[in-house]
Amino acid sequence: MTRTQTPGRAFAAALAALTLGIGSLSTATAVADDSAITAPAADPTAQDLYGGTGPHPVATDARVGPCQDSIVGFVQNVAVHIFGNTDDLTCTAAFPNGLDSPAGVDTYYPADIADLGSAPLVVLTGGIDANPGMYDSLARQWTSQGFIVEIPYEWFNSLAYVPAAGLALAIMHDRDQNSPLFGKVDLSHTILAGHSAGGAAAQQLASVLPGVAAAIDPTLHVAGVLAIEPGPVAIGPLLTVPTLFLTGVNDFVVPDFAWVRWWQYNLTFNAPAWIANARGVSHFSPVDGADAYRSSGTAVAWLRYLGFGDETAGQFFVGPDWRLPRDKTYFSVERNPLAAAVR
Repeated sequence: MTRTQTPGRAFAAALAALTLGIGSLSTATAVADDSAITAPAADPTAQDLYGGTGPHPVATDARVGPCQDSIVGFVQNVAVHIFGNTDDLTCTAAFPNGLDSPAGVDTYYPADIADLGSAPLVVLTGGIDANPGMYDSLARQWTSQGFIVEIPYEWFNSLAYVPAAGLALAIMHDRDQNSPLFGKVDLSHTILAGHSAGGAAAQQLASVLPGVAAAIDPTLHVAGVLAIEPGPVAIGPLLTVPTLFLTGVNDFVVPDFAWVRWWQYNLTFNAPAWIANARGVSHFSPVDGADAYRSSGTAVAWLRYLGFGDETAGQFFVGPDWRLPRDKTYFSVERNPLAAAVR
């Protein structure tokens, strides 16, 4: 792990705008309490329960190495350290970080998939200029919990066709007799996830896919959305599936008080919705190590709730005594009336 000292606020803001962000013109910065978060033993947090590695070994076709192997990756790595990341970035050779195709899909799956009946699907789309290898830590954490994870990418990562490509490849794997995932993709528990621009793309696809899912595959069902510090090109009224918005107090690119709240969460009238704003989390925390990203356990709890019907995980989100508001990791936690009615 390496930290880089900040050479100046102006340089930092400019550098970040060129890297993993969504190109927002917002400049507001919130101040967080960066003190250690410690939960009472009697009331463990989602991070306590789900922030680590799960029981399944991970297999992937992604070839991941240090981002610093390229000039572009070196600059990106410096940028995220300026904003508080502790781990060095990892990257694939997808252009411009290397000479491989700038568009594609990386697949992660439990290495013991042959012993499993099936595994829920998560399609994870990254942000603008985010190399797919930057999400290797999150993808491995989710896969170790028993999920198949597809990471589609094409540099821009802002529109619904990107996660749609990830979904299409998963369906192909499920139908390919030569694939280790043949008959193993649980399309009935498909979750669309995304960070930054990819968070908006996930919402876009979730807004249209439920109406045409049966025509694509009779078993396809969108269980919900995980929108991590999402970009602005999505609106809440179009969502019809459960959606969790994760934001960060230190995020100046997607501030909690901006579009993620006003025309996404606040306007989600047709689906249960939750929003949680974490202390000490910047826009680039999701590409830090999963153990360093303070909302990684909450993300896993959400995925397990949607993908497996995990009752312990669901306690953080549903019922009159839901546990997430008691988690001091979060500066604020809310849910809409439809979410409050879920049992």
